[in-house]
Amino acid sequence: MARPKKQQRAKEPVTIRFKELAKGSKSIYLDIYRDGVRSYEFLKLYLIPERPGVEADKVANKTTLDAANAIKAQRIREIVSGEAGIKTLGGKNLLLLDWMQQRQDRADKAAREAGRVTSNTAESIKTAAVHLRRYIDTQYKGRAVTLAQVDKEFCTGFAAYLKTAKRSHYTKNGQTIHKGGLPIAETTSALYYSTFEAALNDAYKKGLISVNPAALVENSEKPSAPPVERDYLTADELKTLAAAKCPNDQVRAAFLFSCFCGLRLSDVEGLTWAEVHQDGDTWQIETRMKKTRQILYLPLSDAARRYMPERGDKGPESRVFDLPKRVTTQCDIRTWVQRAGITKNISFHCARHTFATLALTQGADLYSISKLLGHTNVNTTQIYATIIDQKKQAAVNLLNGILD
Repeated sequence: MARPKKQQRAKEPVTIRFKELAKGSKSIYLDIYRDGVRSYEFLKLYLIPERPGVEADKVANKTTLDAANAIKAQRIREIVSGEAGIKTLGGKNLLLLDWMQQRQDRADKAAREAGRVTSNTAESIKTAAVHLRRYIDTQYKGRAVTLAQVDKEFCTGFAAYLKTAKRSHYTKNGQTIHKGGLPIAETTSALYYSTFEAALNDAYKKGLISVNPAALVENSEKPSAPPVERDYLTADELKTLAAAKCPNDQVRAAFLFSCFCGLRLSDVEGLTWAEVHQDGDTWQIETRMKKTRQILYLPLSDAARRYMPERGDKGPESRVFDLPKRVTTQCDIRTWVQRAGITKNISFHCARHTFATLALTQGADLYSISKLLGHTNVNTTQIYATIIDQKKQAAVNLLNGILD
């Protein structure tokens, strides 16, 4: 009797792959092969080395792999839906600059809904679009460029342009002029490129383009910012600051609150009493973060609650903190820090750095801190572990030369 033929399993069009990085980490990316064309999508998800006996490392890697598999499943659904004619790409007729304008408008709207006068994200998009327009005018003779026409060559060309581009600003009549021929700072170039990259990634996720060309560009080809020192307050500095007089009591309370919970300024500004929940002696914040739009479940310590204003008769939609305009908040913090005799360059965001650094110093694990900060990737939190390692090294170096 003839042996029955073994059924061939259909090969999936999307495969999860890994790229080895320094210090044992692995970058996760998707290998997408369809109709004879191969493309890659780097997910900005990373596996960390698993330390013996550290369960948190295994949990973090499992969470990361689950996220990667969810994205893979979504990409397969998009491919199948496209082949069935369910989904049509809209990037063929949508101009790149129009797409940037749409994103700017959405960022402005989100800022207004959060009660902010301006949006830093919208300003970044606006200025990045100015440089995109100049790049298109120079390299493409001013031709209209649609989203679908943006390819790897366009991305690498724009990256190269930003590395030598000149600064510009708006005049009162809305015209753009160059600022004395000075080049854009490295940090600014990196910001503009990441803003452009985010726009392409958003277009890909919304099905406007079939491939994200920015994912094909090597990091070495992109503008990069030099390493930035993350200023934070030590425990002694925090005590000194708390004892000093701040120009605004609400700014003082909000800053110290953030030092003990890690919330960003945008989230503290928009925090309402409806997002603060109490169950007996347990307090928790449930909020959608303004920057990432992810839901954050944040337990509050007694130290954090100490700096929350009394609710009184405020309704659920009332703000917890009554903060002034952001520029005033930052000015008040600088004045406060100077009065305390602290010479570090401290802004409101340093409260978040202070929370992470002090928690790690007190023995909290990296994975838990990552979740409390709302990071989607534990590697983002790794910078704080590096700070702690540097402090340890500095401490042992104090012993050098004792017996000399």
